[in-house]
Amino acid sequence: MLARCYGYNETLTGRQPGAAVIDPACRALLDRWVYVLVLTGGEFVAPYTVARRERLRAGGEYEPDFFPFLERFLSALAAPDWPAGNYFPGGWYRTLKTQGRALSQVPMDVATLGPYFGEDVHVDAQGRWRVGPKPVTGRVLRFFLQHLRFDRELERYFIRYANVNYPEIRYLRHESPPYRVRAIDFGGAAPAVRLNDGTTEPLRVETLRMNGQEALFCAVKPEGLPSILEDPARFQVLDRLEERDGGLVLRVGGAAIPVALAAPWAEADRLPGD
Repeated sequence: MLARCYGYNETLTGRQPGAAVIDPACRALLDRWVYVLVLTGGEFVAPYTVARRERLRAGGEYEPDFFPFLERFLSALAAPDWPAGNYFPGGWYRTLKTQGRALSQVPMDVATLGPYFGEDVHVDAQGRWRVGPKPVTGRVLRFFLQHLRFDRELERYFIRYANVNYPEIRYLRHESPPYRVRAIDFGGAAPAVRLNDGTTEPLRVETLRMNGQEALFCAVKPEGLPSILEDPARFQVLDRLEERDGGLVLRVGGAAIPVALAAPWAEADRLPGD
């Protein structure tokens, strides 16, 4: 969880009550950043929960022989040599059916899968993006950030955008939060954070946290997702911190707002580690 991935020095709360139950085998795939995605109802679904598999069956878009094929594919992915990335067995299944191939005889490996594998989309510990070995910067990175979404059930981020008549989707492997605070505006009535996706929103002072390496985080977006403060924003906060009555406060205008930088933060428990 985030505590492992980012070195938090406190105990964070666990999964939220009522969260979807992920199959243990699929949890192992998530731990390896392996995502299986099946198109149904115009959306890609990761069939990692009972409810999601039931949705696939109820949709009626796939013939009955698809589901044994899917289970065989999920079982094959348990082998450690399958790389992190996005897999699309639905498209592969339709191609094999068109070719008249015997589904039970098709080798299960990346080479046979061919174009129905999408390379790993990776955000490293310094916040640098790449797809496979290729760095992602400039306009492409801005496009990715503008189309970044969060899957609350799987607790993972994905990029979703329209490509002609169907959606494109890629889930992320992330060693640091995809959202990053570039700067904080303390000049208005309330402080506001400027994020790397080009948006601005109020700073939630109560969510400011610091890990063991003195990196600062705060919650962003409606989901309360963790975002790391880049150095300019981090220095802005540290410059306004004061010790008072045995604790810390943040000076905002004429007010002094208490902050608990080392306290547990439920919303931070969002990014599973390797």
